Amino acid sequence: MEAFRDEGNDGPRVERLRRDLPAVEREVYLNNGTFGPLPRSSGEAMQAVLAAELDEGRIGPDHYRHSQAMREEARALLAGRFAAAVDEIALTPRTTDGLDIALWGTTWQRGNEILTTREEHPGLLMPLAALARRTGVRVTFVDTPEEPTPRAWLHAFASRQTPQTKALAFSHVLWTSGEVLPVEEIGKWARSEGLITVVDAAQAAGAIEIDLHRSELDFYALPGQKWLMGPEGVGALYVAEQRIAQCQPTFVGYLSGTLLDASAAHFQPTQGARRFEIGSPSPAQLAGFVASLRWQEASDPRWAAARVGSLGRELAEALSGVKGVQMQTRLAAAMSGLVAFRVQGRTAEDVSAELGGQGFRVRHLPPPHSSVRVSCGFYTLRDELRRFVEAVRQIAA
Repeated sequence: MEAFRDEGNDGPRVERLRRDLPAVEREVYLNNGTFGPLPRSSGEAMQAVLAAELDEGRIGPDHYRHSQAMREEARALLAGRFAAAVDEIALTPRTTDGLDIALWGTTWQRGNEILTTREEHPGLLMPLAALARRTGVRVTFVDTPEEPTPRAWLHAFASRQTPQTKALAFSHVLWTSGEVLPVEEIGKWARSEGLITVVDAAQAAGAIEIDLHRSELDFYALPGQKWLMGPEGVGALYVAEQRIAQCQPTFVGYLSGTLLDASAAHFQPTQGARRFEIGSPSPAQLAGFVASLRWQEASDPRWAAARVGSLGRELAEALSGVKGVQMQTRLAAAMSGLVAFRVQGRTAEDVSAELGGQGFRVRHLPPPHSSVRVSCGFYTLRDELRRFVEAVRQIAA
């Protein structure tokens, strides 16, 4: 059975957007979950900043004002995109920085417990391990439920809760399979139980629509280079208003506050989540990030997220019908653009390399996950996915 629908009314819009993404014209770009393709306007914005720095220097009278204005615009764009307040957004270099800010800024006592899943990225698992080693916090793993329903996931966390449980730290979208966790249901339950929620949004931000205020999550850490299609080195952390004063800045710098007495070790933290910012991002990276956010905003993020989920589902359905393919991605009510699979008798690395030689840009996940992971972007054409499935069919045969 044909798994892929016709493009219909999406066709002209997708073709128009693809013209702004040079990388997707070079090959079948199916690795948005590692790096999203840069919009042309993002590259131009970065090049303009670098050219100005080279020609005019980096310390002109407008340098700091311009950098501050870009930081303010980035926070405003992110707040609007994720239904948050501007004062709840801190700019960070990457997702893991945001996770570290949340975890190390929380006050822990020996024996406190953090619940997490068995399929987290090292960017969360390693901070959890370091926290446990240094503070005596216990990290408890929640088993993946047999059925990927919101109720099953909520039960998986609730069934492991103990009087020592203080926080939940987990991904919105699992990097191993693309499974979407019901963050709104989990967030509301955790808030009612007095538990802290720390969410890794590396594979969700920009691909999954979310209203952070409605979700009642406490911390939501995200990167700029994946689904938001910005450059490396820029990301953000959402901190719910009621958690800002409770989270103590661990690393501080010039932007974190105001010295009350230059001769004393005391400062007044900056208002809002900006207190967690240590220093300015590279102006070129920041300019590229702002340009990418603007471009996506003009491209209708709600439509883009819906298309990503549809393409992910269609690809998973098509691959599940290929003999010799073992699916790591489960069909569920909510689907992301990530789809993972294995080919019997072949290593994931070899399959990825063979697909790469045919012009398909994918990635393989290392052990213990050992699978080929595909990332469908809203710019992906269904015809590209048809050709991809046929290539996998030939490899599996």
